[in-house]
Amino acid sequence: MKNYRKSEAVQTTSLRSKERNVGLYIFLSLLAIFWLFPLLIVVLTSIKTQMEVVSKGVFALPLEIHLENFLQAWETGHFNIFYRNSLIICFTKVPAGIFVASLAAFPLAKYNFRLRNTIFLFFLLGLGIPIHIILLPVSIMLKKMHLLNTLGALFFPYIAYGLPLQILICRGFFRTIPTDMIDAARIDGCSEFTIYLRILLPLAKPALAALFIIDFLATWNEFLMALIFIHSEKWKTVPLGMMYFQGQFSSSYPLITAGTILSILPVLIIFFSLQRYFVTGITAGALKG
Repeated sequence: MKNYRKSEAVQTTSLRSKERNVGLYIFLSLLAIFWLFPLLIVVLTSIKTQMEVVSKGVFALPLEIHLENFLQAWETGHFNIFYRNSLIICFTKVPAGIFVASLAAFPLAKYNFRLRNTIFLFFLLGLGIPIHIILLPVSIMLKKMHLLNTLGALFFPYIAYGLPLQILICRGFFRTIPTDMIDAARIDGCSEFTIYLRILLPLAKPALAALFIIDFLATWNEFLMALIFIHSEKWKTVPLGMMYFQGQFSSSYPLITAGTILSILPVLIIFFSLQRYFVTGITAGALKG
């Protein structure tokens, strides 16, 4: 009789748990639909004509798919130039920034020396500095260095402004790596740089991949510094190219949405390529603290 009651109690608990899970799944599904709906509107608008958008609205299905909007958006937004500049900046700045940040995070995480925490807090102060405050002094400095209106005007400020968050993430992950492993490598005669290169970086691949995605997204979408420091069309980036779709008296919504889709393609490719490492890095950071 007791076993029967226990079995009945277990079944009741299991049933309640399933009911809660069903409710959670329904809520998450509704949340996903709510999040994906604007993206669906953007895609539908990008394959319509301007007349269809104006007369039938953005919610109506297109009568015919107009893929030529993407070609026209590519030409209107000068993406053949701006894509090149954005890719050059992202694929040089992001690896360079992560390399510098991980080098700085190594001693901050694994060395014991005076003022270690003070130096770390000094880096963290950069997270609290609004970008608007530094625009004028950085612009003056870049002008004196003859870097204004070049890709260097974006490369160096981007690295400096991204270091605080990168150091914070790298230091946090490096602290989860056992110190005994590093001490054993030192006993075997490994130099500090070899330990960094052969032990820390391979173990930190998930965290570095997550950081690469976050930093790539931030660098690719950065607008304000590019607007202030770059004036020549030769060196503008993709976010500045989106300004070409905004007319003085009217705007073409199909071209704007087609340009938006073109502008986010590299970010989507990077994310889906590194998604496995990204999820692993986020999970590891959450579990290890």
